[in-house]
Amino acid sequence: MSRRRSRSGAKKQRRESALEAQTHLSSVISDVSMPMIARTNAAKHLVRTSTRNRLPLPVSHRHWICRGCTSLLIPGTTAKVRIREGQRITTCLECGTIKRLGGGPKYNRGWKN
Repeated sequence: MSRRRSRSGAKKQRRESALEAQTHLSSVISDVSMPMIARTNAAKHLVRTSTRNRLPLPVSHRHWICRGCTSLLIPGTTAKVRIREGQRITTCLECGTIKRLGGGPKYNRGWKN
């Protein structure tokens, strides 16, 4: 008779180590005392780790990482943030990718008189 091998243990261990790496990289990104190059590299590694292990980006950092060039978006330094008609428009100054968050004109149409 053949024995069945289970891979669930290895899979769980990989997932746990990926989550642990995500929390560490998130703490590096949030630490303002760290040099900017280290924070940018942590953002790139966070996106790479998340995609390789099919994990979502942490909610606290999801809006501040560019999906085009995976750089860290800091308002005024590496990103331009504008608010127009109830919508936050974030533009990456490195690659020019635009993120639109929030309602927008159709969402606010019912509130205007």
